[in-house]
Amino acid sequence: MSIDRALANNIIDETLWFKTTLALTLTEFNYYLIKKNGQISCNFSSLCDQHYTNLYKQFQALSLQHSTIEILPLNDDGKTSWALPFGKDSSLFDCIILLDLPANVESHHVSALYFKLLYQLKSFQFSEASSQLNAAQVWIRDEIEEITRLQQLMLPDKGIELSSVKMAYTYKAMKGAGGDYLDIVDLGKSRPDIQGDIGMIIADVSGHGPAAAVETAMIDAILRTFEPKNLSSSSSEVLNYINQHFFTKKPRGSFLTATVLRYNCKDKELIYANAGHPHAYLKKANRLVALDQGGIPIGVLREQNWDTYRVSVDVGDILFVYTDVVIETQNAQKELFGFDRLEKAISAAPDEPEAMLEYLEQQMKLFCGFSEFQDDLTMCAIQFI
Repeated sequence: MSIDRALANNIIDETLWFKTTLALTLTEFNYYLIKKNGQISCNFSSLCDQHYTNLYKQFQALSLQHSTIEILPLNDDGKTSWALPFGKDSSLFDCIILLDLPANVESHHVSALYFKLLYQLKSFQFSEASSQLNAAQVWIRDEIEEITRLQQLMLPDKGIELSSVKMAYTYKAMKGAGGDYLDIVDLGKSRPDIQGDIGMIIADVSGHGPAAAVETAMIDAILRTFEPKNLSSSSSEVLNYINQHFFTKKPRGSFLTATVLRYNCKDKELIYANAGHPHAYLKKANRLVALDQGGIPIGVLREQNWDTYRVSVDVGDILFVYTDVVIETQNAQKELFGFDRLEKAISAAPDEPEAMLEYLEQQMKLFCGFSEFQDDLTMCAIQFI
């Protein structure tokens, strides 16, 4: 924000400057400071109220006739005062300083005094604006850190005990708070009939930063009210439910990609539904299976319904899910990391969730040449045991 705009919005209070620097600089002069037709301060009483009011009216009349307000001598009742304008074209203050000086004073002395005051005023404004900007930056930083802390609370507990799988994930928000969302739950914890079943969702809200983080909090709240009607199609039910509640009364200007998966431990089957999210991979002993069936993102069509797909799972297989920064990371030549490189990296990665994620992140950084990515990064590896 510019200094002039800060002044226009009353962010900077110039009263301190009026009472200190201005008074000190003009201590050897007789002056009236007039702002918005009212006296603010003065150090002499030889000018009556009617006199300075007449002078100010002269100044206002002249200001309407000049594109640039100049330092002007004003006369009333045989007395001469110099009008030093602050404001008007420069958008500083709507005020003037009336100096009661000897009649033989030369104009360049008045000009020198005026520009000294103007310089002091600008310096004060800059100092005040810088101070307020620093305070605002500290406030913004603290708020983002708090949003980040709250968002971290929505992530799965890395120490979560899951009887049928071994899980690891990486979550790194580009701006502290971000638009990636990840959750994994033990569905059989409260239902003995599906003991060992696991539910998982990975999602990515369009955009970055705190605004996207708010969207992920809304998704988390929506999910906590979901109750599946049919476990055989629960993955698509989740997407349909989120989409139903994602739409608001007014267009929100954002959308959401997501993949929802459920592991049926008894039948050794992975049930999934995809809403425009980069497809997951299932790393088996001798091949890589792309879970590449799905539909459009959430938030595009209010009446959209997604389908459920199935793939068989063997003990030792590893499910890998991720957000789009993995395939969209670019190198210096603007080449994308892409699906081909990702598939080769997954195939070459260690067959252990934590080690796999470390290896994949290392490969991405070697490819792009940077230690930080230009988007939120979320990856999760789940090994069936």
